[in-house]
Amino acid sequence: MQWFEIAPLPSVSDRRTCNGSKWFEVLRQRAPIQDIAKHIWYSGATPKHAFHMWITNLNRLPTRCRLALWGMQVDTSCCICSFHPETRDHLMLSCPYAMVLWSEVRRRCRDVVPVFNDWSELMQWSSSSSAPAPSNLRMLVAQAIVYYIWQQRNNMLHNQILVPPLVTFNGINRHIINCIYAARKRKKFCSLMALWLI
Repeated sequence: MQWFEIAPLPSVSDRRTCNGSKWFEVLRQRAPIQDIAKHIWYSGATPKHAFHMWITNLNRLPTRCRLALWGMQVDTSCCICSFHPETRDHLMLSCPYAMVLWSEVRRRCRDVVPVFNDWSELMQWSSSSSAPAPSNLRMLVAQAIVYYIWQQRNNMLHNQILVPPLVTFNGINRHIINCIYAARKRKKFCSLMALWLI
C-alpha cells in the first residue's frame, strides 16, 4: 500500500487555498503525543538540554552499541569506564561516572533520589513531584546531568580527555543555579533556589 492510498489528498477546490502546511499534514501522519512530552518540554527548560533529553528518551543517541547495530565496526565498550557495553542506560545511569553525579544529586536533594536501574525509572522520578523536589527541579537536574554526561562521553571519545565527575557536577550545579535565577520571577521557580541550595 502506498502513502497516497492511505492519506486522502486535498480536493481540486481545496488546492487553490491549500498551502504547504496542509500538504505536510497530509503526507506526514502525526504520532500520538507522549505523556512525558509535557515534562521534558516544560516552560523554563534549557532548549538544548530539553532537545537532548527528548532524543535520549527516544533512545536515539549514537551510542557505541547502536553504532554496532547499524553495522559499523566499533568497540562497543563504554568510552568512559571501558567495562560495560555503551548503551543509553549504562552511560546515563550505571556507569561509574554517572553514579558519582547521581550521588551528588542525592546529597544535594532533600528528597529521596533512588538508584535508577533503567531509563523508565529515571523518567518516572523526574516527572513526579514532591514538596522538597518539584517536578520542574527534578527535570532540570535530570536534563542537565544527561546533557553533561553525553558531553563528557564525546570529549573522551574525540579528545581522550575526561573531566573528573565532581568538576562536571560543579558545572551542572552552576547551570541549575543560573536557570533558577533567570526564571526566579516565575511562580514555579520562585522557591527552587532554596530547595536546591540547602
